[in-house]
Amino acid sequence: STVLMSTALVLGTTTAWAASSTATIEFTSNGAPIVVDPDVLIPDAEKPYLPPGDNEPTYETGPLTLDFVSNFDFGANELEFDKAEFKATNQKPFLQVTDRRDVLSRWDVKVKLGKFEDKNGNESLTGSTLTIDPGVVQTLKNVGDYPMPTAKGIVLKPGGDEETILTADKGTFSTWQVYWKGNGETNDFIKINIPVNEQTKGKHVATLDWTLSDVVN
Repeated sequence: STVLMSTALVLGTTTAWAASSTATIEFTSNGAPIVVDPDVLIPDAEKPYLPPGDNEPTYETGPLTLDFVSNFDFGANELEFDKAEFKATNQKPFLQVTDRRDVLSRWDVKVKLGKFEDKNGNESLTGSTLTIDPGVVQTLKNVGDYPMPTAKGIVLKPGGDEETILTADKGTFSTWQVYWKGNGETNDFIKINIPVNEQTKGKHVATLDWTLSDVVN
């Protein structure tokens, strides 16, 4: 009986060991977001999109970035005494913003038109107006459901005040674009009006300054 009791005590004893480990992942916003083809909306790190003959990406880094803004080209036009409105020739102009912030809040994009200058550096086209109608707001494919920013139609005067063209009232964690797609020949979204008496021979150039602001709610 003594032997049986000792065996039972040994079989009833359980010993356990415990230890801890970790699983870790880190995200950063140190790299410049990829400029995305507005007709595809799929990022390609090996082939960032750049419209032929258009502007360069900004290469901005950080949690909230203005990635790309387009040049507007109105082409070469014959001097005509009965035409004041001209449409842009761009077929794929767009604006791109990426929001990767930890704390999401309002942001907006404003744009200002500088004064036109002729080939000699003299101020020109002083009475003109540049109209940008609301474009199509779109985001990358396969991202979460976030409220879309709102695009606004604006009219800019050379040397005039800046105007808000895009506003996000809430968190918008994604890459966003405003796309002003052309009609195959011209662009119905982007127009310039130049009084006939101010149309002079030669090239006239003005700078568009775009500003992205993180607005504290």
